[in-house]
Amino acid sequence: MKPRLPHKEDMPMPRFLTALALISLAPMPALADPLQDALAASQDGPLYTFDLTYRDSDIEALIQVDPSRPEGERLLVLSPDKSEWSEDLTKRIEDMQASTDGDIWCHNLAEHIPDDARLVSETDKTATYTFTPLPAEDADKNEKKVTKHLTGSVVVDKIDPAILSFRMASDKPFKPVAVAKIDDFDMQIACARAPDGRTHIARMDISLSGSAMMQAFSQSDHQAISNLQPIPNSGTGSK
Repeated sequence: MKPRLPHKEDMPMPRFLTALALISLAPMPALADPLQDALAASQDGPLYTFDLTYRDSDIEALIQVDPSRPEGERLLVLSPDKSEWSEDLTKRIEDMQASTDGDIWCHNLAEHIPDDARLVSETDKTATYTFTPLPAEDADKNEKKVTKHLTGSVVVDKIDPAILSFRMASDKPFKPVAVAKIDDFDMQIACARAPDGRTHIARMDISLSGSAMMQAFSQSDHQAISNLQPIPNSGTGSK
């Protein structure tokens, strides 16, 4: 007798296959992405006054910052006394007076994070991503040349979405211009929670070494932000 192929009426579909088919037709929920959750977190909150500690190889200063004051009047140098200011510190204060606006939020580091950032590790509480960083929107051509040689990483909070730390560093020496070579570049940012829950830059350390015009150079820069105090009736936002 010739074997007869089963006809569909002969084989009722098992229940588990029916359920599987229905599941496959149903829309699948989007998978959680801790980085996207962190970047989408609300940034509403007041302005804050804060203390800024600044230190490099030649300068050490403690500065009180009040971003609600008029431009040019937002910094109060607590130490050293003005009579002890070096030329470098005077120039640094002038530059900071012109640019300080209370924008201390780690969320703004998102401008350096591309859409193709790759998840490389995670714990129950955090997720870590790596990427080739994007230059800042207002970066000049030299900054853009440096950025493309760096590797970026960011750690985000999975429980209370926010950026917790950020880093951009060189993996190997590079030449951003013909007459200069960067042997090592490393910028590390640690974030902390403000009273309203947003994360702000708590510490930023930058180190740079290399040579230019046949002369070696090495420099480091440390900044720390502490003692945040909300400014009454300052509304929301970062500026």
